[in-house]
Amino acid sequence: MRTTGTRPTDVISTGPRPAGTRPAAAAATAATAATLFALTALTGCLPGGDSGPFAGLSASKVADKSVTALRTASSLTVKGTVRDEGKPMRLDMAVSKSGDCKGSISMADQGSFEVIRNADYVYIKADEAFYRTQVNDLPKDQADAAVAMLAGHWVKSKAAGEDSKELSALCDLDELTKEFDDSSGAKKGKVVKEGGQDALTLTTSTTDGTEELYVATHGTPYLLRAVETGKEPSDISFSGFNEPVKAEAPTGDVVDADG
Repeated sequence: MRTTGTRPTDVISTGPRPAGTRPAAAAATAATAATLFALTALTGCLPGGDSGPFAGLSASKVADKSVTALRTASSLTVKGTVRDEGKPMRLDMAVSKSGDCKGSISMADQGSFEVIRNADYVYIKADEAFYRTQVNDLPKDQADAAVAMLAGHWVKSKAAGEDSKELSALCDLDELTKEFDDSSGAKKGKVVKEGGQDALTLTTSTTDGTEELYVATHGTPYLLRAVETGKEPSDISFSGFNEPVKAEAPTGDVVDADG
C-alpha cells in the first residue's frame, strides 16, 4: 500500500492482479475430456500430487485463511519496511484487537516517532527531524519555538479526537491487513523457514512485480511475512500473536495537545 503522511496502512497496497489462467476445455473432444478427468483424479492419489501443506486448498484459499488468522488474533506485532511516495518507511508496531498499540515509525529523511495508543489517549514522541517537516511553512522563529517545545517530548491527545484519527489507523488490525484481501492467481511454492517456523510460500503476480506470502504450516495458519517487488517494494513480518500489548501512558513530562 502507498501511504500519505504517516499512514503505513496505505503503503502495502499491491494494485490489481491478473486473473489466473485455465485450460480451454471447450475445445476438447468428449473422449479427451474424459481422459484428462481420469488422469487428474489419478494424479491426486499418487505421490507428487497436492499432498503437501494445505493439500486440497488453492493458493488463494490458503492466503485467505492466513489473513483471517491475522484478523482473529487478539494481538500481533508487525515489523518491516514499506514505501511512502517512493521513500522507505520502517515500522515496528505491536497492535491489539481492542485498538491498543505501541511502537515506532521512521521515515527516511522525515524523522521518526514513537506512538502509544490506549482507550483514552494517543501519545506521540517525535524527533526534531520529524517536527521540522511539519512546521517548515512557519516563520523561522515560530518553527524553532515549536520544535523546542515538542521534539523529544511525549504529546498526548484524546484517542477519540479528530486530530488522532490518522494515528489511530496505525492501530487498526483490519487496516493493516486489508491489502491482502485479494490473492487471486496465487501459486504455491516451497516450504521454507520463516521466523523459526515452517512456512508455505505463495506467489502472486502484480502489475509491476510479485508478491510473496509466507504462511505458517503448523498450528494456526498465520501470515508470517509478505514481500512485494516492483515500484513500491515492501517487506513486512508478523509475529507476537496473542501477546499482551503494553500501552500504558508514558511517565514524566507530557505535553497535553488538547489543553
